[in-house]
Amino acid sequence: MNRFEISLFYTKEVLILMKQTICEKIIAHYAGKDHVSPGDYVVVKDFVGPIGYSFTGSNFLEVFPKSMMNAGLPFAHPENCIVNGDHNVPFKNQADVALARGVKALGKELGVTRIYDREGIGHVVNVEKGDIGPGTLFAHFDPQAMTAGGVCALFTNGGRFGGSIMEAFAMGEMTLRVPETVRIIVDGELPEYVSGRDIWQATLNLIGPDGAAGKVIEYCGTTVDSLPIEQRMILCCNDAFASADGALVGSDAVTQKWFKDNFNRDVCTLCSDPDAEFYATYHIDATKLVPMVTCPPEVYTSKPASELGSIKINQCIMGTCSGGSLTDLRVAASILKGRTIAKDVRFIISPVTQRVYVEAAREGLLTILAEAGARIISPTCDVCIGIQGALGPGEVGLSQQTLNVPGRSGSTEADIYLSGAAVIAASAVTGYITDPSALS
Repeated sequence: MNRFEISLFYTKEVLILMKQTICEKIIAHYAGKDHVSPGDYVVVKDFVGPIGYSFTGSNFLEVFPKSMMNAGLPFAHPENCIVNGDHNVPFKNQADVALARGVKALGKELGVTRIYDREGIGHVVNVEKGDIGPGTLFAHFDPQAMTAGGVCALFTNGGRFGGSIMEAFAMGEMTLRVPETVRIIVDGELPEYVSGRDIWQATLNLIGPDGAAGKVIEYCGTTVDSLPIEQRMILCCNDAFASADGALVGSDAVTQKWFKDNFNRDVCTLCSDPDAEFYATYHIDATKLVPMVTCPPEVYTSKPASELGSIKINQCIMGTCSGGSLTDLRVAASILKGRTIAKDVRFIISPVTQRVYVEAAREGLLTILAEAGARIISPTCDVCIGIQGALGPGEVGLSQQTLNVPGRSGSTEADIYLSGAAVIAASAVTGYITDPSALS
């Protein structure tokens, strides 16, 4: 039986060993093996990365490969390294300018050619650019990069029981423990205004903060099959908060169409075998889901938006790697068309990438959102970390951020609630947290 082969851009007819999950197939490929099992320790090579980004006071290339080289260690494969310039943009001061210039200069010195500083948030940009696709194993220090699991790419930073991403810099390889896979089966038609973020919140409520510790989450089922790619990516973005080492959705006809329509690329399909073995399997009935809101001061407490109508808000944010997608902007525009946001609400919208920004402009979505009173800004991670869209003491924000811990958006005395695009758009109109169905 032939070893499983993965093609990022071309579909191939191949024979595969059975009883393998998606995660096991990808790791086996990069380990040069026919078959791997959970608990095996393997060495993977020729993956994409290391990938990272720079931010205030921290030049990614200076902190990692340059400092290692100064200590006498090699930088094994600079051609595989990617740096995303998605923090501290647009520049707000001379320090930001100096940081960006320093990254480019050091990249040139070290031979790092893939530095993206104008395309948007890297977790999505790296998919758009073709660096990551179905079947890709990629090394990144930030678990939020699990976002790419929505296109069936496997994130690793060494994992809870594996090696270190420093191996990737110095040796061009990494030691991994093959993780077990937790399967989440989601079936049924999603109610109106329920999104990938709500499925993730239902998953977290179901399995808990350590429900996937050291494991990979795989989403499947009829609901997931019908999700747009952007929502699949949002579904995978925050799974580290269930202690997962990775998150995946299989590559199917929806995946192939998205890559073909948007980038004219042919990609493979990839799924777990029917007889694959899973560590645990959970079921979610999508028909019973409602728009949810994550409540401060952490990500583990959520309530239906309909139960939080007394919470007055000062600011709304759409954007970050777990939002600001084209599907999100379409939903927000459908709610805000012909409406005006509440006079006491600041509404900031940052499309996730420049490509999404341009397409939203072509579709007229940005005009609708701006006419409603939203402030449209360029793609940036800064709305997620309080550099832009800061909250003052006693203020309340409703956002698509990845975290809502005190101080994430400025003042430690501010409260941050998290939700999907529909709840944010509806709440911006009323000035209170609002279930979007209440507007209609």
